[in-house]
Amino acid sequence: MTLLNELRNNYNSDTGATLYEMYKHFRIKNTSIWNLQSKYDLSVRALSVFPNNILREMKNVFVFCNLADRWHESKLKTRIWNAINAVDDEIITCSDCGSINYRDDSIYVDSRSDFVGDCCRDNYIYHEGHDEYYHEDEYPEEEEDRYGVYPYDYDVTQQLDFQSTNNETRYISTEIETERRNDCPSDIVHDIHNTMSGFALCKHDGSLENGFEIVTAPATLSVHKDRWSKFCEKNYADNLSSWNTATCGMHVHVDRASLTPLDIGKLLVFVNGKRNAGFMQKIAGRDSRQWSARKFKRVKDALNRSDKYEALATHKPKTIEFRIFKGNIAKRGILRNLEFVDALCNFVGTVGMDRDTDTVNRLSYTNFIEYMNTSENKGTYPYLFSWLVRKGYNKGNTKRLRTESEEY
Repeated sequence: MTLLNELRNNYNSDTGATLYEMYKHFRIKNTSIWNLQSKYDLSVRALSVFPNNILREMKNVFVFCNLADRWHESKLKTRIWNAINAVDDEIITCSDCGSINYRDDSIYVDSRSDFVGDCCRDNYIYHEGHDEYYHEDEYPEEEEDRYGVYPYDYDVTQQLDFQSTNNETRYISTEIETERRNDCPSDIVHDIHNTMSGFALCKHDGSLENGFEIVTAPATLSVHKDRWSKFCEKNYADNLSSWNTATCGMHVHVDRASLTPLDIGKLLVFVNGKRNAGFMQKIAGRDSRQWSARKFKRVKDALNRSDKYEALATHKPKTIEFRIFKGNIAKRGILRNLEFVDALCNFVGTVGMDRDTDTVNRLSYTNFIEYMNTSENKGTYPYLFSWLVRKGYNKGNTKRLRTESEEY
């Protein structure tokens, strides 16, 4: 009995195909295991054992034909081992229930150093502060300190619900860092919590010298405008400083559900683009080196997890984070920044794609300024448009705004 005849007379236990067919498939090239999955309609469980079964069945035939030495030296054995390694890289066993899952459909639980599959995903909660998942029975419970400030890793959505009005669909959340002035009253955090009740909480931030950050619920732009306007009416700038510090920034999170991966890629190119560097520095109120050095980005980088400290960070699973802005507790400054983020997210959906940050053309700040020239956008983003006119980027009459500072 020759080897080929024996391979033709034996069948793979997972696919029903002859081992000869499998032999031809693996011997010709280092074929992706996913091609076989598609060809034979293998379930994830069948795929998880398929390469090992092929390895065992092929070895048995070689041994039966007295070709054990040839088996150990064959490229076939090496290529099947490569398939085994590929499956090991892409398929996991759920640490909760033992089911088989694709790695891309699973979550990594750092405290367990293991993966949990879709089968048990609902039992786990993502912790924004820790940037990791916890089982619902193991989720850390934290309380504010005696001044009312919550720990840096406290997830404000435990208390604050998503908020929207005017049929808006994009949720934004904000972190504004502040430092206490010398005569700042000890109960200022409690006062802020009263003013921003149901909308924002104060949290510790290790980058600050003697301050805290004000973190909002996910809310639509109109809700932010209403609640931050009420905050600014309280004149907290008499007791807090944000703009005139070396420590404070303003971060704006945008929910991924309101954007496509292509939109996020375009945002990365715009924010980091060489052609837009001067404009971005002015709108941010600080040099890029004060938040993080600009990085070379391609549109396809939207699919990658970024470093936390980037101008536009994509490391979180549910939001992207604009980290560019200097700290600000003035009404004009806060609302201008929020309007810029929302307008930019809308703008990238209206223009074509540039490949990367070195080839910016369509995604240029000049096209964004032109986008802001429509009567609709002037009305939707009055604080941003007014800033563009004052800084000489745009011409036109701006909506009359109260005389007030842009920077605190």
